[in-house]
Amino acid sequence: MIARWRVFMGFVAGVAFLLLSHVSSWPRASTGLLISLLGLLIRGWAAGYLEKGKRLAQDGPYAWVRHPLYTGSFLMAFGFCLAGTGAVPVASVILWAIFLFLFGWIYPRRIATEERDLEKYFGDAWRLFTGRNSRFLPRLHPFRRSDADRFMWARYLKNKEYNATVGWVASAAVVIVKGLTGL
Repeated sequence: MIARWRVFMGFVAGVAFLLLSHVSSWPRASTGLLISLLGLLIRGWAAGYLEKGKRLAQDGPYAWVRHPLYTGSFLMAFGFCLAGTGAVPVASVILWAIFLFLFGWIYPRRIATEERDLEKYFGDAWRLFTGRNSRFLPRLHPFRRSDADRFMWARYLKNKEYNATVGWVASAAVVIVKGLTGL
């Protein structure tokens, strides 16, 4: 149920961003775009290690944080909110409220559900993994396994992470066009 809300609210956030975002300054917009790009890169890196339902991803970004895909999503959304708010107060409040709803209510519930499922599926391996790193904040030093896995483009493509890239390009284009035209 919560997964459907997450997808639906993602679309709501996208439409709201398209309609309500406004560039207040280029330094703010540039900073937001860089933060969102960092999120995109983290997501892409994580997707190259993830084989859903087959094995527990523990290397690459998973050696730093338990849910790098969600960390990347957070950074992308935060960056775009930063880039596209500040000039129109009411619109800014709406965009930040959507962001807070997604990452303060929807995502934590999704993560909790996912973690219960992962514990059922992977058992002790999952419990050991969760003891090494946190859900969201990265470790200062990654946990290195002797038989560490490698990034694979085939996984990136199978996970359809290119969709996040398309979304990033479209959102960045919105910021740039609105910044140049003053919309």
